[in-house]
Amino acid sequence: AAGEGCRSGPEHPGGSSPQDDVEAPPSSVRMEAHPVPQVTITPEGSGSSREMQQKDWEDAVEGPLRRNLSSSSISSTGSSAVESEDDLLSDSESRSKGLVTLENLVDAGESKPPWWKLKTFVQWPFSASQRRKVNWVQLAGHKGNFKAADEGNILKKFSENEMQCFTRLEGDALLPFVPGYHGVVEKDGEAFLHMTDLLANFDLPNVMDCKMGVRTYLEEELVRARERPKPREDLYNKMVEVDSWGPTPEEHSQRGVTKPRYMQWRETMSSTNTLGFRIEGTKKCDGTCRTDFKKTRSKQDVIQVFKGFVEGNVNIIKSYLSRLREIQRALKMSAFFKQHEVIGSSLLFIHDHTGKAQVWIIDFGKTTALPEGQTLKHDVPWQEGNREDGYLWGLLNLIHTLEAVEEE
Repeated sequence: AAGEGCRSGPEHPGGSSPQDDVEAPPSSVRMEAHPVPQVTITPEGSGSSREMQQKDWEDAVEGPLRRNLSSSSISSTGSSAVESEDDLLSDSESRSKGLVTLENLVDAGESKPPWWKLKTFVQWPFSASQRRKVNWVQLAGHKGNFKAADEGNILKKFSENEMQCFTRLEGDALLPFVPGYHGVVEKDGEAFLHMTDLLANFDLPNVMDCKMGVRTYLEEELVRARERPKPREDLYNKMVEVDSWGPTPEEHSQRGVTKPRYMQWRETMSSTNTLGFRIEGTKKCDGTCRTDFKKTRSKQDVIQVFKGFVEGNVNIIKSYLSRLREIQRALKMSAFFKQHEVIGSSLLFIHDHTGKAQVWIIDFGKTTALPEGQTLKHDVPWQEGNREDGYLWGLLNLIHTLEAVEEE
């Protein structure tokens, strides 16, 4: 989104079989592994950057910052140990939808520390005269995850998992299709990822977030949830909010569903299950936002949403299709993609009245590195244990869907 995640809100549903209108999955492509680069931080207004050795990184993070990072620590597999937002939050109460005003980064009169802090973390060099309210699009996720930054950039709450993904993407075939990453900055004892604002070059942009893949939870989340299969009333209420017939008679009587049951039910309700992607939310240039796609499940339903999103502008659809095909080619060449389980990542669609249109790959908070030597195909069915995410299958269906929009 404005930075990497003009985020979208909810989930979706629909109803055709996964085989409908889908070509046979493309054969896997042999890819060479790229070395993992050092962390690179680029100062504002400077063309230069400096690479940091691992020891510099460790030495730099002291006191509260070290505690901050360690509290975001990841498991041995590289995935977040935090439960997914959808499982913990009520959509109606805990998600911010639409236009939000980002918190200003610096208070008036605050003294400006040097750009480099503790070798690693950058303190924001705003002056009081540069302060301004920034209207930004956030269609899903926790309020407060993003802050305004300097012109053309955004700050996203620090995620060690996402930071590692950005450093591994340096030099990868996917680099031109992900938000620019400019290192880690610190403000008021909190760490943030400094990223490019993807909306900065658009005039009154229209934005759509499509979450990719056949599931939005990690396998280990499912395993952990099964260890404590306690019926939960909050998940029961979320299920009933979407589909009053969703719970079984037993679940209705106890007014509770277990987390594993909820996680798997949620995917079957949306086009995640039928098409390998789902629309999370849209924001139009007139300010209207939609996040009511939890039952947008069939291909025809998705076609109608896209037609309304582009308002019949076939040139926008052509631009989106061209970009998606470029992304498809890059994914097949990407060593990063081959070596990661990509869960919860989205494709962000942006266009405006000038005809400019772009698609970006965003959100790597749950993208997980595979054990050494293992790879994924991303276009074969998921069976628990194989860690396949169905990303390429979903992308193929998304391309077919936009081709149908173009024809109509």
